[in-house]
Amino acid sequence: MWTLKSSPLTLIVDPDIQALTQLQEELPREWEAVSIGRELSSYLISQEIIDYTGAIHKWLDGRLRETAPGPVICIDIDILFYPTFNLDPLTLFRQISRHARLVVLWPGEYKDGILSYAQPEHQH
Repeated sequence: MWTLKSSPLTLIVDPDIQALTQLQEELPREWEAVSIGRELSSYLISQEIIDYTGAIHKWLDGRLRETAPGPVICIDIDILFYPTFNLDPLTLFRQISRHARLVVLWPGEYKDGILSYAQPEHQH
């Protein structure tokens, strides 16, 4: 497990999702946890959207700014990596962290200075 801290953004990186879930339980209970996957998919299903990339940017920025000053724990971020959406999740989190402290549980690896999501053979 790696922790990459760039205040006010902290990435906790581990390919083992169960380890990330266990770590979440150890974080302070007063920190709000936002399930990006659950909340964003509910939002997208209820909208008639043509520009998914723009809509996701707007929703994520608005939802996480609501938590300011934070910290907020961002979990279930997998949806942000869908190729169809053409997003750069790290850039999104960096931009939003200017307004609210974020702790992102990132399923992936940090190796040789490179942050990745999932496995190389994975379609994402």
